[in-house]
Amino acid sequence: MLQSFTKKYTDESTKDEFAFTFYCDMCENSWKSTPLPFSHGKQKGFWKMLFYLPFTLWKAEHKDAFERANREGMLHFNRCPVCKRWVCDDHFIEDENACSDCYKNAGVKSQKTR
Repeated sequence: MLQSFTKKYTDESTKDEFAFTFYCDMCENSWKSTPLPFSHGKQKGFWKMLFYLPFTLWKAEHKDAFERANREGMLHFNRCPVCKRWVCDDHFIEDENACSDCYKNAGVKSQKTR
């Protein structure tokens, strides 16, 4: 099984192209990778049947496309250094360098220690 950097992702690949959607670890905000064509997905006829190992080739290209999308997806999310979750911009407080949950929990702790 492929390992995503986020807790949730969907594989939207078809027989002709590879695409993946990654979701924020706190909400349903998502980022969809640019679809990558399957190199032999458009071949037709006799040559496709004779010289083509569809499953093996598709599986190898699928894995490569997932790894590429996974790396690119990391640029569209923020990693909280406290809880290690990957969150969207809506749930990341850049000035505090933490996700909104960790920031909120830190605020609660500091109020209790006063």
